[in-house]
Amino acid sequence: MSNVMDLNLIQTFLVVAEFQSYTKAAEHLGLTQPAVSASVKRLEQVVNKQLFVKKGRGIALTSTAYQLIPQFQQAISIIDNAVFEEKAFEVYCSEAILHKLDSLNGAVFHESPPDKYQLFEQLRRQKMDLVIDTVITKDAAFIVEEAYQEPAVVICRGQHPRIQGSITKQEFYNETHCLFSGRWQDATGFEQLAKEAVQERKTEIVTCSLAGMAMNVAQHDCIGIISQSFATKWSKILDLQVLECPVEIYEIPYKLVYHKREIHNPAHMKLRESIKMQLNNFNSVPLTL
Repeated sequence: MSNVMDLNLIQTFLVVAEFQSYTKAAEHLGLTQPAVSASVKRLEQVVNKQLFVKKGRGIALTSTAYQLIPQFQQAISIIDNAVFEEKAFEVYCSEAILHKLDSLNGAVFHESPPDKYQLFEQLRRQKMDLVIDTVITKDAAFIVEEAYQEPAVVICRGQHPRIQGSITKQEFYNETHCLFSGRWQDATGFEQLAKEAVQERKTEIVTCSLAGMAMNVAQHDCIGIISQSFATKWSKILDLQVLECPVEIYEIPYKLVYHKREIHNPAHMKLRESIKMQLNNFNSVPLTL
């Protein structure tokens, strides 16, 4: 029997291990289920060990499979890194902190889409390489690392007729709000951050971007909630008041999210460290014209 390892067998095995299903793996790879099953059997012949066993209606990994996964993932990452050395990493970042990142060699930054659920599927399909956002997941296929935290603040226009310098909780709920349309797990960002029960807010404007929120608040008497660094950066140009939120809330927790196949990729590791360093060393200074 040949000792040559077919790279396609390894890649197919890793997908089957991720989904723990021949059917789902076949759908993901665009192959038939018999073709996927045959690839696994050929790999089992090469390693001379069983990789999967039946479990109910599905399959489960054997101890050999668990031992091989990190070794195979590292090998794939090394090969990809060598073959696609010039390929830039596709990094998707929350609009709230995209302004904190300088350009990095080997990385292209994109603003995260409003629909956060598609981020995980795009990571799985290797359409994205890294996500910097507030999303989390319990899916074992992904690594979630703490990256950076910052407070959320209230913004209103400088010449607001009722608010000057501070805002009480009663004033907060009496005013109309500019809301961000993005939601995660059927809740707004404000609702997820709140340490206390929140009341329904009066909506004046709904926007799909934080930049849109800042500009709308600058031109109307509504208020908004936004990340502190973003608010501070645009406060002078847009004549915004930046106020402490009167509702008790947690700081905004930004995460690095990536597929576990990248965990030992040296280039990806360097990218992650560079981004975390930039985020934590950022000094927020208001822009001036």
